[in-house]
Amino acid sequence: MNAREAPGPGTSLEIRLLGEVGARRDGRAVNLGGRRQQALLAHLVLAGGRAVSADRLIEELWAGEPPDGAAATIRSYVSRLRGILGPEAAIVGRAAGYALEVPPDTVDATRFEQLAERGRAALHREETRGAAEQLRAALDQWTGPALAGLADDGELRFAAERLEALRLSVQEDRTEAALALGETAGLVDELEGLLVDHPYRERLWRLLMLALYRAGRQADALAAYQRAWKRLRDDLGLEPGEELRALEAAIVRQEVPAAPAPVERENLPHPTTIFVGREAELGAIERHLVEARLVTLTGIGGVGKTRLALEASRRTATAWTDGPWFIDLSALAEPDLVARAVAGALGVVEQSDESVVDRLAARLRPVDALLVLDNCEHLRAACADLAQRLLSAAPLLRILATSREPLGVGGEVDLAVQPLGTPAAHDDPESIGDSDAVRLFLARANDARPGITADPATLEAVATIARDLDGLPLAIELAAARVKALSIAQIADRLGDRFRFLVSWRRLAPDRHRTLKEAMDWSYDLLDERERALLRGLSVFAGGFTLEAAAAVCAGDGDATDRLERLVEASLVIAEERAGAMRYRMLETVRQYAAGRLAESGEAKVLHEAHAAWFVRLAEEAESELTGDRQAEALADLEIEHDNLRVTLAQLDAAGDAERRLRLATSLSRFWYVRGYLAESRRWLERSIGGVADAPPLLRRRALTAASAVALLQGDYPAGVGFAERSLAAATESGDQRLIANGLSNLGAITLAAGDRPRARTLLQQAVALARSIDDTRIAALAINNLGDLALTEGDYGRAQPLFEESLALLRQRGDSANIARSLFNLGSVELMLGATGAAAGRFRESVELGRETGDKEDLAWCLLGLAGVAAWQEDGAAAAALLGAGGALLEAIGAAFKPFERLLHDDTAARAIVLTGAETFAIERARGAAWSLDAAIGEALDLARRTEAATG
Repeated sequence: MNAREAPGPGTSLEIRLLGEVGARRDGRAVNLGGRRQQALLAHLVLAGGRAVSADRLIEELWAGEPPDGAAATIRSYVSRLRGILGPEAAIVGRAAGYALEVPPDTVDATRFEQLAERGRAALHREETRGAAEQLRAALDQWTGPALAGLADDGELRFAAERLEALRLSVQEDRTEAALALGETAGLVDELEGLLVDHPYRERLWRLLMLALYRAGRQADALAAYQRAWKRLRDDLGLEPGEELRALEAAIVRQEVPAAPAPVERENLPHPTTIFVGREAELGAIERHLVEARLVTLTGIGGVGKTRLALEASRRTATAWTDGPWFIDLSALAEPDLVARAVAGALGVVEQSDESVVDRLAARLRPVDALLVLDNCEHLRAACADLAQRLLSAAPLLRILATSREPLGVGGEVDLAVQPLGTPAAHDDPESIGDSDAVRLFLARANDARPGITADPATLEAVATIARDLDGLPLAIELAAARVKALSIAQIADRLGDRFRFLVSWRRLAPDRHRTLKEAMDWSYDLLDERERALLRGLSVFAGGFTLEAAAAVCAGDGDATDRLERLVEASLVIAEERAGAMRYRMLETVRQYAAGRLAESGEAKVLHEAHAAWFVRLAEEAESELTGDRQAEALADLEIEHDNLRVTLAQLDAAGDAERRLRLATSLSRFWYVRGYLAESRRWLERSIGGVADAPPLLRRRALTAASAVALLQGDYPAGVGFAERSLAAATESGDQRLIANGLSNLGAITLAAGDRPRARTLLQQAVALARSIDDTRIAALAINNLGDLALTEGDYGRAQPLFEESLALLRQRGDSANIARSLFNLGSVELMLGATGAAAGRFRESVELGRETGDKEDLAWCLLGLAGVAAWQEDGAAAAALLGAGGALLEAIGAAFKPFERLLHDDTAARAIVLTGAETFAIERARGAAWSLDAAIGEALDLARRTEAATG
């Protein structure tokens, strides 16, 4: 059986050593940087998870002549590689040095050695066909000389020589297996090429002689022996070995055993269009067919199961002694016809004294074959029964089935076929062009109208189409076929009505593939009415849903488990596990189809109301947890449901339900603030506050407080002061001392930012005194923190420090992660201003770790600035500039403005960094930091913090 291999399931990163050292993520090349940075990665990979000391790396990278600062350069290389490779490749610092931890199948050299070992073992067991496939797959890992361009000297040279020696041995083994199978095509030229570089290797001469003889070239085979004899004698003074001499004698007497003639038997249809992409899926199918006897490709209609099964069968055709056989069941209506269709394809004649299944079992019992049962979904029970019977009777038989849901046979491997990968919204043209969905569209579009070029504008339009159509191959092909009459931009504009627009006029297309709607109708009609009702109802969700939400919204709090599981089995709903819980979603194409069915049913109003009620309640319950120990979990829950919450706001707005809209916007305000959705928060809060003149006073106060906080962070101080004054007035009117203290504190903070320090001092002192008197820990902590911020802004660090420490202690009692992170930043800022860089780095590090946990982008941005200040104090101007760039980019992304102290910190750090680096280098490094992903920026910041803490004791 064929055993070609690719990176394992779920592995998007691939590291390459067998050729030029490189890396790919999701099939796209990753820039690893310069030659030394590539060499460092190679050393870490070849160490196999063992630590490599910094001294050893310096010795290898600079060939014993390191420059000053080599250790710092190594640290920089490591830091950059962490950001480049991402979470799948962990470079960990240990006492002994650095170690790279990656899944084994991430590295091509590891896959090569594993495949080579399996191939040799199969060859030893005389499993020749399997050996040939394993060894061929091993050699497929190579793209050029091992460690090309890096193997001039040192340990990398020895590693490359070892890999090349193993490669040669595998080439010989693979040739041995091919000759045993009777294959000779191309072998003579390949062996002649290998002998140019390895002229004294007798095994290569023996294989060449055998390949020539098997190809009917007896005289050339004897001449090859003479060449070998002469080369060995003239250059080494040696005679050919016994094995080579014996083969020469057998060729003279024509007593070399003939290889069995390869059997070519199959009935596979031959598609008229090229196959695009799906390399990982093809590898998975081939691997599973080695180990399992029934593999079922499942997936929604139009996802490309049939074409994938055909391509996998075609690629493995020579692996089956008795061939692959394709049986299309789509046109059958009766279960009894399944066995007869298989018998007809195999030429098995039905007889009156024996059932067709028994005849099939007898026919297949001795054969090594692959049956491809296509379109089993409407005859699942019959297909499952037949598969069970045949697999039990025929030990060498394999079955590859396609169905919209598994057959349910014991030992079945269910491989879910996903839509094609689509480009991200901001991908560059090269990345867009690498997308399988885009490649498919362009291939089919050029079939319909040759000459379509992949210029940037075209690629962008095709990327939009691919995303809108969920990467569904059928939908993409139907869209591409319209290029005969429409431009690609015109096609993209018409996908809002995809079910009427995507129609095929090809006469040979199956009925269910002539329109996108017919493909969906085929799946819908296979459901019972209760399952159809659930599918229709689920269309009200956006961005996914939980089992509990589905039950409450679509089943009136009844149990929806069985029906939902059936929709998952039918590939109409996608189930994904997140943090130990299942979450469900539908492709947008399926959701739109279900929404159309919902509109026809008359159930839409009831279900949209149930959806709104569920998510208003969810937001209000989550709000109560946003200041305590479950803060991070509650924020994560709201993030996951953000699309549903946005839909709910829009529905309430459209329905004129002003009070519930205000309740929802207010409940979400802290989440929006922490996660950096400032513009969205401001828009909904202002719209909701202005739309409910008679809202309950306490609700209005909460909304005004939230609006003032957002305006403060956006730098809109006049609006922020206005919102805060109205909020304080509402609190005063209520007479609730706790709310009054909170209102005084918020107004004081905004007044401080606006530059009115005397008023801010009065307000904040009143807030602290009142909060202390009523013994409210949280409000006291926030008010004390704000008073400390006043001292910090005025440069009174001796006054600021104890206030921040008191606030932090109170917040730790409550477990309020977001505000703890804020207090840590403030304390770190004081310590930085006092020159205690180690202590400051520790505060900033802890704040970053908390901010990463909660997703608090504001605090993360401030801490990036704080650690830039640490770098500047440590005279690392490049790191300071890069972290300033990262922090500034993050603030810009969320639409936040600098507050007074943070602006002072930024400007002072920038000035120090420019002196250290020069203006030109500062600009380059700042731009580099601004281009980092948030994860990369956090990684760089934490590395700097830990190094500073270690260096300062």
